[in-house]
Amino acid sequence: MRVKTFFNRVGSFIVTKEIFKDKKSLRTLYKYFLVGLLVRFIFIPFFFERDLLSTYQRAAETIYTGNLGLDNLQFLTNMIHSAYLFIIKSIFPAINQMSNILLEKDTWISWLSFNSSYNIFTVLTLFKILYLIFDIVCMFLILRFSFDNEPEKKLRVFKFWIFNPIIIFVLYIFARHDIIGVFATLIALMLAKKDRKYWAILTLALGIVLRFFPILILPLIVVYLVRTKKDYILLPLAGVSGLAVVEILFRLYFGKSVILPLLRTQHFEYLLSPRLDLVAGSHGGIFIFIAVYIFIILSFIHIKKKSFDILLNYCAITYLAFLGICFFHPQYMIWVVPFLIIIFVRRRSLLYYHWIQFVLLMILLIYWGDLVTKYVFAPIDHKYFVYLTGIIPIIERFYDSAKFVNIFRSIFTGVSLWMIYLIYKDNKKILAGELKNRGN
Repeated sequence: MRVKTFFNRVGSFIVTKEIFKDKKSLRTLYKYFLVGLLVRFIFIPFFFERDLLSTYQRAAETIYTGNLGLDNLQFLTNMIHSAYLFIIKSIFPAINQMSNILLEKDTWISWLSFNSSYNIFTVLTLFKILYLIFDIVCMFLILRFSFDNEPEKKLRVFKFWIFNPIIIFVLYIFARHDIIGVFATLIALMLAKKDRKYWAILTLALGIVLRFFPILILPLIVVYLVRTKKDYILLPLAGVSGLAVVEILFRLYFGKSVILPLLRTQHFEYLLSPRLDLVAGSHGGIFIFIAVYIFIILSFIHIKKKSFDILLNYCAITYLAFLGICFFHPQYMIWVVPFLIIIFVRRRSLLYYHWIQFVLLMILLIYWGDLVTKYVFAPIDHKYFVYLTGIIPIIERFYDSAKFVNIFRSIFTGVSLWMIYLIYKDNKKILAGELKNRGN
């Protein structure tokens, strides 16, 4: 009896009580989960973008040479990959056979050697299993975000995550590690829902150290959690505490800064690049995203009754504004997904626009050329895909490739801005529903 009770508690903890106690819902969840895993394992062994190899090369440098400060901008992320690489190299000989390739300094030689190795599919699978683990944890974690006591709607949220094209593309085709930062962000939001304000902000601070993007929603979560005047000071300080700790440690042990190089990277510059020049000269411009970002925060501040669903909507609006206005890399799109899939349940039309975003993203890949298009398929036959004519030269035969990409980029921006408008309307719907419930 105790064993049965134990497994009931474990099952309820993993899939929530609403789903676990409903046999039909539980069978549906199993079906979604198994089919979703099958889809993932179809892509896992065969595709990757060059940055995956770079990520594990930095981890190999840490493991084999003891260089801990190699990647100061993503130190904690590198430590996670290093620990994972240490574990799998201790279990699977195929990884040890890759050590020379992983330590090769010439990026082109290492890339060719990696793709031409006889056990490339095994190694790619092992490398991506780390992301699969975080993906699985996130898909079950997101079940707790909304629609309490509504198992059917929770199942839709699960379905929208497990079959989301951006999730599958970023993690298993592009093979990027953003899911680790997403995981920390989801934990922070879950703590915020339970009103564990300081734990929520400190966890988000950890997410910011893992990947800078959670800092965009830090002000929103602070405003949502503030209960006293003291919170206005302590919560923002807690939010940047992770960066402060890493900055201090790096200055003490490695004699270099983390924050200053981060502010000089092109990734931070993407936030400032869209600008409106009011007059000629360097001091007469407005950074468009910053202005829009402040507008979003002020709009959230002025909502009197800030529910958790409203917070999630504003997080979606923030990331959509970033994607719509600023230059971005394909993997950045994963940051908006956790928030959108919850909104999909209430506004199904947003799901279709999200698929349009994905299709447009596949066209925007042309911007980065061979590295993120034909070279992604190199593990299948690297010689064929290296010498295959790229997409840009083909487009250039008929039309200017830059204009071609920018036309579709403009459509992407238009779709993203329209999605923001639909989410704003959803905010009104949520507020009206809350007023109605209070009236009853």
